[in-house]
Amino acid sequence: MNDRRLQLVCCYSCWGCLVLFGLGWVVLAGFLPPPSPAATAAQVAHQFRGNTTGIRIGMILSILGSALLLPWGGAVAAQMRRIDSRGGALVWAWIAAQGAILIEFIYPCAFWCVAAFRLGDPTRIQSFNDLAWLPFFGIVATGMFQMVALAALTLLDKRPEPVFPRWFAYFQLWCVAGVAPAEFVFVFKTGPLAWNGLLSYWVALTAAFAWLAVTTIMTARAIKRTPDNEDLVSADGVGELRERLSAIEAELADSRLTGASAPATL
Repeated sequence: MNDRRLQLVCCYSCWGCLVLFGLGWVVLAGFLPPPSPAATAAQVAHQFRGNTTGIRIGMILSILGSALLLPWGGAVAAQMRRIDSRGGALVWAWIAAQGAILIEFIYPCAFWCVAAFRLGDPTRIQSFNDLAWLPFFGIVATGMFQMVALAALTLLDKRPEPVFPRWFAYFQLWCVAGVAPAEFVFVFKTGPLAWNGLLSYWVALTAAFAWLAVTTIMTARAIKRTPDNEDLVSADGVGELRERLSAIEAELADSRLTGASAPATL
C-alpha cells in the first residue's frame, strides 16, 4: 500500500467513526433527542434503568468509533503539512488538539457507562450523566482552534494549485460560529443554550457534522491530487529549488565560456 492509499484509508476512517458513533450513541443509547438538563434525578435514573444494556453497549461502540478520529486527524495534518512544512507550528498544534478531541469524546462516553454501571442511587446517576453531557457539548474550544488553524493555512497557501480551495477557509470559520454556542451549556438548564437547546445542540451538532463531512471530502480530494513528485516541490522547498536551479544555470553558463566541465549533480 503506497502512501497515498494509506492516507486515503486514514481519511475515510471518519466515515467509520460516524457510523459506529451513530449506531452506539443514537440508535442503542437513545441520546437523540437528548434528555433535558432540567430533569430530576428520578427521571434521569428512569431513563438509564429502562435502557441499561443499550446505553452500555452503545457507549462501548461510541468509544471504539471515537478512536478512528486519530487516523483521520493524521490525514488532515499530512495535507496541512504540505502547506506549512518548514515551521509547522499550526500543524503540530492541530495534532495536539486532535489528541485532546479524542479524549473529549471518550471520557463523556465512559462517564455514561459509569452512570449505567450502578443504578441504585438516582442522585449518583444524575451526577455522572451531568459529568458526561456538559463536557461533551461544552468543550468545543479545541475543535474551534482546529477550524481556525485550517482556515489560516488555507488562506496562507499561495501556490498556483492550493491544497484546499479558498472557500474552504470561510467554511471553517462558519463552523466556528456554528459550534460556539455550545460553550454556554455550563450556564443554562433551559432555553436555546441548554445542552438540548436549539443553538447549543441542534445548530452546534449540525455544524460539527458538516465540518467532519466536508473536511473529509476535501482532504480526500487533496490527497488524490497530490503530485507524485511532491517531495521535491513541496511548498517550503519551491523557493529553495528555484534558487538552486538558478545557481546551476549560472554555473552551466560559466562552464560554456571557460570550457570547464558542467556540474554533475543537482
